[in-house]
Amino acid sequence: MHAEPVDPTEQERLPQLWGRRGFWQIRLRWAVAPLIIAGVLVGREMGFEFRSTPVVLIAITSPVYNAVFAWIFSRHGKRLEADRRLDRFVTQLEVVADYILMFLLIYFTGGTSSPLVFFFLFHVIIGAIQFRTSTAYQFAGLAAAGLWVMFFGETAGWLPIEPVTFQGEPVHVLDRPVYLASTLIAFTATLFIAAAMVTRIMSGFRGKMADLAVVTAELARLNDKLKSLYAMVAAIGAERHLKPMLDTVTAELATVTDVPGVAVKLLSEDGKTLRYVSAFGLPEALVADAVIDLNRSRLNQRVMEGETLAHDHLGGDESQQLLTELRDLGIESTILAPLRIEDRVIGTLGVYSGSRDYFDEGDTDFLKLAAELVAIAIENVRADEAIENLIQERTRFMLEVAHNLRAPLSAALGMLDLLRDGYLGDVTDKQTEYFQRIDDRLRSLHQTIGELLTIARARDWSREIPDVLVGLAELAAHTERTFRDQSAQKKLRFAVHASEPLPEVDSGSDLLEQVMENLVSNAIKYTPEGGEVEVRFEQTGENEVRISVRDTGIGIPVEEQDHLFREFYRASNAKRLTSSGTGLGLALVKQTVERHGGRLHLASAEGEGTTVVVYLPIRQAGRLETEGDADGLKEHD
Repeated sequence: MHAEPVDPTEQERLPQLWGRRGFWQIRLRWAVAPLIIAGVLVGREMGFEFRSTPVVLIAITSPVYNAVFAWIFSRHGKRLEADRRLDRFVTQLEVVADYILMFLLIYFTGGTSSPLVFFFLFHVIIGAIQFRTSTAYQFAGLAAAGLWVMFFGETAGWLPIEPVTFQGEPVHVLDRPVYLASTLIAFTATLFIAAAMVTRIMSGFRGKMADLAVVTAELARLNDKLKSLYAMVAAIGAERHLKPMLDTVTAELATVTDVPGVAVKLLSEDGKTLRYVSAFGLPEALVADAVIDLNRSRLNQRVMEGETLAHDHLGGDESQQLLTELRDLGIESTILAPLRIEDRVIGTLGVYSGSRDYFDEGDTDFLKLAAELVAIAIENVRADEAIENLIQERTRFMLEVAHNLRAPLSAALGMLDLLRDGYLGDVTDKQTEYFQRIDDRLRSLHQTIGELLTIARARDWSREIPDVLVGLAELAAHTERTFRDQSAQKKLRFAVHASEPLPEVDSGSDLLEQVMENLVSNAIKYTPEGGEVEVRFEQTGENEVRISVRDTGIGIPVEEQDHLFREFYRASNAKRLTSSGTGLGLALVKQTVERHGGRLHLASAEGEGTTVVVYLPIRQAGRLETEGDADGLKEHD
């Protein structure tokens, strides 16, 4: 895009360091009346005599009309700021009013011989600073013309002379009209020289300011582009699927380049065609089934060979496919950049404008950089999708294998019961012992298969959690009934506490029961005889419940706690205590809590016990969004 030209009127104005020009002149004018009155008093003290009444009236007039201008700027300031011509006109009226006041003040303090004539220099300088060059010369001409009219009026006798005396002696400057005329000539020259010098300085200054404005505009454009790149990178990092990620990228590029259309086309597997995979601002009917045949489009061929092309006029390449359709949309120019991964080009990134010769070299460089980011994003998303597909295949395989193993294993356990109980003949004590060992091993395998099935189902994110409400009070009662006898056999102090009232949460019919059974059975299993296991259910806020399981068992070594939620992992001291256990229980807990949109907190020290806390969201209006936070599952105190 070409840089926006600087408004010529902006080049004529001083940067508003003192506020808008009308305002700061008003602020200065409030000091005029006190200064005039102070000048009258000082002049009198020094011995000058003149008619002070008109001078005092002039001093009083100044704040009166200044108040009028102050009201205009305060009441209509926004309108004046929006309309530069009206603003300039009102400000020039201020100067005219000041000139009238100055001429009257000069006339009543000695006429053309008054020392106050030099104050006109300030107005000329202000005009040169605040307005264009011609206005500064107009102010100089107005001051000079007024003084010469006053001079000729005084010397010709048709303008009454206001006498000025110094210590009783009249000041007769008009007795030497040639001298006075020479002074006026010198002063007139001074006015125009001052106007010329200040306007020349200000002209250079305004030129620098115009250059600075161009640079500032360019920096603003670059800042917008950086923001767009940041948004693109954020979208790339947050999105794991191709279409949503590319839709965000194309929308951001359209905004920052200020164009009506952006599109991403990807190369087909056979390398012969390009298809649109994402388009912003282009009709869906145009891009949905559009296929670009590379053999028929030399422009796209060159891009696929690695060139970045700025096409200033679509009519310049009749081989451009969809040419008629793009023209009908008002598209006149485009930039096409290759989506390059190392030495491969996988597609093109294009931006489309409704103006001819719209893009410049900076836009081309920016789009090349954006295309590199998009290409990397596409490659990453494709890799993520491939990994996701592999995980899904692994899950399906795990489900299939577990199902195929579970049925014959259940049958084997049933037949073993028949043998062990003597239904098929007498069994010796030795055989009974071996049958028991076989039964223990098969039941452990059966438990492992069951947990593998549960984990596989928890990983299947395509399956929603059933829309079932689970009452936590009922879950607490179920937990207490399930483990009451087991903890009593081991002589443990076992207690389940449930605060009232407890809300309901979304869950499957048995998912939270499995979580509690895994956590409490682990606590009982690894707590020595005489220890304590405590379970608490409580609501911690408007949107969350807290379930904690605390034991005084063997604890977990600190260096091993990071691995606890991995499948098949068991702590070293747990292995020493008992060989039974699959290492799948906590992995299942983690998967299930993730599916509920909850989080886990674990605190443990070897020999001092373990506390596991589960935080679950309370059911809100509508379905619960179950987006797991895989990074915040375990924390340490």
